[in-house]
Amino acid sequence: MGITVRELLEHPELRTRLVAGEKGLDRPITWAHVCELEDPTVWLCGGELVMTVGIGIPRDAAGQVAYVERLARA
Repeated sequence: MGITVRELLEHPELRTRLVAGEKGLDRPITWAHVCELEDPTVWLCGGELVMTVGIGIPRDAAGQVAYVERLARA
């Protein structure tokens, strides 16, 4: 049994904070992946937590928005 995004954010030792809407907080996390690809969505089935240091994330704001939107749809 996995946890939800909300439950993950509630762990104080992770020092996370919500920077976008609350719509996806109750989504279950089924798997966690470390990924630095420019488009990891071809490898995602839904429910994954993608952890990145940002190497594959575009530098421009429009590219960043597109990156996050692709992940949200995956």
